[in-house]
This record gives sequence, structure tokens and C-alpha cells, in this order.
Amino acid sequence: MKKVSTLGIVLTMAGAAQAQSLIPQSSVQLYGLIDTAIAFQTHQIAATNAAGRATRSGSAVGIVPGFFNGSRWGMLGSEDLGGGTTAVFRLEAGFSPDTGVSLQGGRLFGRQAWVGLNADYGQITFGRQYSVPFDILLPFDTIGWGNTGASDVWVQLLEGSRMDNSVKYQQNVGPLKIEAAYTFGEFAGGASAGAIYSAGLNYTSGPLVLGAVGQQARDPNRNKQTNAGVGAAYAIGPVTLHGYYLYTRRDGAFAPSASQDFLPTYGTNAQYYANPGMTGTGSSTAPRTDHVFQFGTTYQATQAWVLKAAVIYDAASDVNPAGQSGNKLSAFLIGDYFFSKRTDIYLATSYNRVGSALSGAYAGRNDSIGVFLGMRHRF
Repeated sequence: MKKVSTLGIVLTMAGAAQAQSLIPQSSVQLYGLIDTAIAFQTHQIAATNAAGRATRSGSAVGIVPGFFNGSRWGMLGSEDLGGGTTAVFRLEAGFSPDTGVSLQGGRLFGRQAWVGLNADYGQITFGRQYSVPFDILLPFDTIGWGNTGASDVWVQLLEGSRMDNSVKYQQNVGPLKIEAAYTFGEFAGGASAGAIYSAGLNYTSGPLVLGAVGQQARDPNRNKQTNAGVGAAYAIGPVTLHGYYLYTRRDGAFAPSASQDFLPTYGTNAQYYANPGMTGTGSSTAPRTDHVFQFGTTYQATQAWVLKAAVIYDAASDVNPAGQSGNKLSAFLIGDYFFSKRTDIYLATSYNRVGSALSGAYAGRNDSIGVFLGMRHRF
């Protein structure tokens, strides 16, 4: 019988462990979130005419996508390439929890789809990604960019939440988070058609967070949209105060391409009356300007209870072909109870009102009240 020494076994095991340590480490995480609610909303569309304009409105009750978040599932992965460099990727799909259909126009991974490298010099990623204004102003939005027209999704359409064909750079330097991105228009005849340039930064010091961002986009015909924003958040014990200002100026003929997640300056009745609260029907060559302000607070009442309240106001000029001004007010109050870190239920109430030239945006009415009893689960 062949004898094997104890020393040989130890050396063999040590060699195997060393070889294993030399193999690049990789991981893939499957994750998701489901947010859905029973909602009551006033002044919803009951009937439209041939032009798409609402002819009758009424209240509606039903199961809807959640007030806070868009439901999603995704995969997040990384591979250690050695020397402090890591390959990273994210694929994320959105869906409607009340029907199960895919969102973002039916895309397979409509929320995010990117790949890139992370190293000491920062992270650079390529693909469909969140816009720089979305990232930079996120800490200053009281509900972290809501998911329904009854909350503040209309603000996201002013800044653009996601961009296709984009290259994004991110780096943390001490208290600063720096971010810049470029989106390729991919239209023949010139690089500027459909392109987007953006840059921003966040500064964090203890309970204080500050941010500033700028962005310029061009549609396929090189009409421009310019965004600039600043924000601040400050924590005082269990209370956090949030606020931001967003400036948007769009050429009258600005018409985003399918890869640009913006609201057109003007559109058809069918586009806007099918989405209560959206504004800007008609056509014009005059630029439209929006000045959006949000002020809100979050109160951590107990370990399980969180209360939120916020007001958003938009003062807009040249909102229609006649060059008239308009305004929009959104306000909401939320009570959120956490069973655990992954599961919570909430009661959200919202009030939205439009005035002046924006009148009639809620199925021909000027305001809408919403009540949402919802549940979120993260996995």
C-alpha cells in the first residue's frame, strides 16, 4: 500500500488554497423591489373626443403602481480584475405590479443596462443610465423621485431621468462626489444632434449635503434644452430638511428622440390628457422656461414610523402658443410604517393644482386629490 505523509497533504492543501486565491473573484446579485397601492384619485379621464381632449372626468379607484418607487428586478455584478480594477455591470427591468407588463416602452432592461470599470481613478460606465441631474438632485427630493403623476414624476420629465447611449464618469474625492456624462445622439450628419452634456457634484459634511448640476441636451434637429439645479439637505436629530431648485429652458420646437427621457415642450392633446397633470399642448417657436422649487421634511418618529411632507411649485412661462404663463403646485403628506428593513406599508395623500395658462390639465379640471394605501417589499 502506498503511504501518503501528513506533510504532503498539508502542502497539497496549501497549494490549492493559493491557486484559488489567484482566481479573479466575481459575484452576481439578483435583486428587486415591488411597490403597489390601492388608489383613489379625483378628476381622472372618463371620456375623450377625437382630438384626445377630455370631455368628461370622474373619480377612480383601483390598484396602481406604487406612490414611491417603480417596481423592478435586476442583476448587479462585478469581477475583480486585479490591481484595484473591477469590472461592473447592472441590468434592471421595470414592470407594472398591477398587470405584470414591462414598462419603459416594453424594453427588456428599460430602467438600467450598463457595463464599465471601477478603479482608483473612479468609475466609468457605458449604456442606458440615470441622468446626472437625476443622481445629483436625488438626495434633496423628499421621496427620492416619486413614481406617479400624483407625486413628482413630472419634475423628472423636465430633467430627464434616463439616457440611452451614454458614457458616465463618477468619482468620490473626500467629501465630494463628482459626476459627468455624455450621451451620443447617433444621428448621421453631426455629433451634436441628439447629444447630451452634463456634470454635477455633491458635497457631504456630517448632517449637511449640498449639490449642483448643469445639463444641455439637443434634439435630433439640434433644438436645445438647458437644465441647472441646486439642492441642500440638513439633518437635525430625527428631522431632515430637503430642498432644491431646478431651472429648465426648452426651445419651442424641442422634440426629444426616443432615447431621450424628456417631456416635449409642446405636444398633442392625446399625449397630455392621457396623462393627467402633464401640461403644454399646442405648438410654438417660443422657448418655454420652468422654475421648479421643492421644500420638504422627513421625520423619523420611531424606529418603525417615518413621516414625510413636501410642497413643489413650478412657475412656467411661454407654456402655450400665445406665450402665456402658468403654474403648478404639488403637495403630499405620507405616513410610512416599516415591518422590517425590506417591507413597509404607507398611506400617502396628494394634492395637485394647475393655474393660469396650464388650467384644465386634470381631465379638463384644475386640480386632483389622491389617496394611496400601498406596500413595498425589497428582495
